[in-house]
Amino acid sequence: MDNSFALRISDLISRLESIRSNLYPDDWDSDPLYNVIRELRQIAADAQTAKQV
Repeated sequence: MDNSFALRISDLISRLESIRSNLYPDDWDSDPLYNVIRELRQIAADAQTAKQV
């Protein structure tokens, strides 16, 4: 994964986590941001795996 792309995804995840923490309780997992964050983490992991191959 391109380093700037990885940083952008990481920054986006951090921003979403910050927003989410202000909207929902810590153990809440039934909000749309939870799913978006999970998908972004998966995209980042997939891209990292593809880079190593």
